[in-house]
Amino acid sequence: MRKLLLVEDEKLIRQGIRSMIERSGVDVEEIIECNNGEVALEILQSTEIDVMFTDIRMPKIDGITLVAEAQKLDNAPLIAAISGFDDFEYAVAMLRNGVKEYILKPVDRNIITETLQKFEEESNSKYFEEKQNKNVAFQQLRYMLFYDNITKGEIENICLSIGKYISLQKFIVFCFSKKDDDIELTAADKYCFVKGQENLDLVICGAEYKEEIIEKLSNYYIGISNVYYNLMDLKQAFCEAAEMRRTAFETCQPIVDANTYILPDSEYEYGVKLMMQTANLICSNKLEEALEQLEIFVEGVKIRKYPMNEFQEQMKLIIQTTMKVYEKSLNNKKEEVFEILDMFSYQNIDEYMEVVHQWISRFDELVSDNIDEYKTGIKMQKAIDYIKENYSTNLNMAVVSNYISMNYSLFSFTFKQYTGTNFVNYLRNVRVGEAKKLLTETDMKVNEISKAVGYDHEKHFMKTFKNITGLTPSQYRNNFGA
Repeated sequence: MRKLLLVEDEKLIRQGIRSMIERSGVDVEEIIECNNGEVALEILQSTEIDVMFTDIRMPKIDGITLVAEAQKLDNAPLIAAISGFDDFEYAVAMLRNGVKEYILKPVDRNIITETLQKFEEESNSKYFEEKQNKNVAFQQLRYMLFYDNITKGEIENICLSIGKYISLQKFIVFCFSKKDDDIELTAADKYCFVKGQENLDLVICGAEYKEEIIEKLSNYYIGISNVYYNLMDLKQAFCEAAEMRRTAFETCQPIVDANTYILPDSEYEYGVKLMMQTANLICSNKLEEALEQLEIFVEGVKIRKYPMNEFQEQMKLIIQTTMKVYEKSLNNKKEEVFEILDMFSYQNIDEYMEVVHQWISRFDELVSDNIDEYKTGIKMQKAIDYIKENYSTNLNMAVVSNYISMNYSLFSFTFKQYTGTNFVNYLRNVRVGEAKKLLTETDMKVNEISKAVGYDHEKHFMKTFKNITGLTPSQYRNNFGA
């Protein structure tokens, strides 16, 4: 156990009990002593205590009152009362208030050891349970932040759950691309790190620690949200910080703060035609012209003439089209291509474009005369409609790509570009979304729902459902069912 509080007004008795604790064989990291209930209560309110041994008869605040006040704390310690009075009424009062053990004076060393061993076992069990609860809470937090198909009731429950671990009066969110593990971002009372998606991680930070986080993230390009006061606004704060991170990427500014950033006073113009021309030039082996064309678009992005999300989507389209043309030649270079698709793993657009330039410049020997042109939007919507109509069947990517007559590999890239996620995750989210409806709107059994949404094995369904929502199907029904 980490901390034990020993409350006893008689110094010699207190020192004797401390000596027994130290010789008990139970590992206690720190023993804190005090001689009255008033000071003990102040310690309990400011420090997380695992175990407390307290006398009953003490000045200022007696043991019975101290124990009663301790039970009101969020993290009440395990308590043993020590008394020189073999009085049934005292024992009853203490036990009613949450005391686990009642020890009579003179104190027996063996009783102290047995009590500590019992408390250690219970404390470890409590710690493990709390750790599990915290993991579930943060899993639900990620679900709230990164999934759109979520109800207001779910958000309220998740905020109540996560509020136990993020107790910030006002907060801001930092968004960045974490490239290494050598920075410390876990200090529960100040800030917490949450692993994001697509290389956009976040830190939820007490507003007063803003400069401290900026210093810790000095090697990164970061986006910062406005200040918020309610955890219900956490999703909005994240979206704001993510947008600022994208702005940092495209403008090559290390820090973009929503509180001070002003959008340029210019109209957005879409560069779809420009980027398609670039793709055609690459595939026609006119690489110098293609790079010149691409630079025009990049400069437009930097001055906010073209929106960042358009640039991101069109870069994916260029890469996918190029891969289709040079498919055989690129079979052994797929990891390299994935790195280029993963735009926000780079800190800014200049760094990213250096890699793209190198990649495009290597296509001199990979010339092809034919470019397959696909009506991407129509085909992808047809695929999505087919998934929504057939999610309850044994569906996979090969079936869907064949249905819309598209090459399996091209379908994989194009589907992710169109929906923002890969096929497996999309199908899983559709199935879980339908399962949520059935859990809250029907009285179907879990195994029936599992089959109804396309899972042959109930255990697989339950594991998938919990991975996404942070709750088992039964817990979800209990929390959100009518």
